Amino acid sequence: MPQKIAVEDHFVEDIVKEMAIIMGADFIEEDNITSFKIPESDGNGEVSAVQFASGLGIMNSDYKLKEDLVLKMNKNRINPLKFVFNLGDTFYHNFGKDGDFESIPKYSGAIIGSSIGKTHSFKIPKDKNIHIFSLELNRNLFEHKLASFKFDLGDELSKLLRDVKAINPFFYTYPFGSEEFEMINRILHNTKKGFIGSLYKEGVTYTILSNTLETYLGNTLEDHTDTLSEKEIDQIIHISKYVEDNLSDLPTIEEIANKNFISESKLQKLFNIYYSCSVHDFTRNKRLDQARTLLEKSKLTIAEIADELGIKSNSYFSKIFKERYGVTPSKYKNSRLSEIRIY
Repeated sequence: MPQKIAVEDHFVEDIVKEMAIIMGADFIEEDNITSFKIPESDGNGEVSAVQFASGLGIMNSDYKLKEDLVLKMNKNRINPLKFVFNLGDTFYHNFGKDGDFESIPKYSGAIIGSSIGKTHSFKIPKDKNIHIFSLELNRNLFEHKLASFKFDLGDELSKLLRDVKAINPFFYTYPFGSEEFEMINRILHNTKKGFIGSLYKEGVTYTILSNTLETYLGNTLEDHTDTLSEKEIDQIIHISKYVEDNLSDLPTIEEIANKNFISESKLQKLFNIYYSCSVHDFTRNKRLDQARTLLEKSKLTIAEIADELGIKSNSYFSKIFKERYGVTPSKYKNSRLSEIRIY
């Protein structure tokens, strides 16, 4: 594999095809997904993409390479606006031939707008677990969605979204949060196929785009001092997964903190920064999410579901479920059964 790959910066499905051809791999087009596997001689992993008709596309690059790689994005009439989310080890980006490479660390997001007059490149280091998820926005095709909001976008969004001729290069990094992380995982682990699956992915993709733009606007107006390190984010994701996997018999918050070698106050602080809620509220929300799934898909009784989720009181279960969803668990289950009978 060459240490440099140059592709046209256009639709994501075409980028994937070009990369596959240059790397000597076969690309596959199936269920609206274009993908190829990294040849064993070059490393391991996969690159895939989904292009939506609206001008929005998603690309997922999850691999480890044996040699350093510079992926050069040649100037093109499209020059999409990229919303990049780094789920793996650090990689780098620059504009032009001589520009300095800017690092994009793990759990960082980057908004990248290329210029019609410049190339831009990603530098991928060897022997690293690279996982890049990106939204690619063709501003020409997306322009019709903005027409109704001509006077409502504000200066910042107008400069970002209405630069359809890619006059001004743009680069902005920020730490993305738990909502984006969870939504990306919903797309990556989605099991829905065909039209329904594609519609689901597109809907979640628009939510990620909306959240990202909201974050960008908020960050341009505020000075955010409560940011977490990569190590802290790794730690909180590990603890969150432990909580989700042990809802039926969850230790106390103090025991969870001790098990992960941090103080209870530090644990609460991490959850408040990353999830904007306490450990108790996070646990309750996850239990209620799982309760709704069990009510919809299992034949368990209300009492059995409460027990399955480590909720000792049926009346308390009914109370918190109604607070969240507006109806009691029994009414929710009966309404779902009625819908099934109708269809």
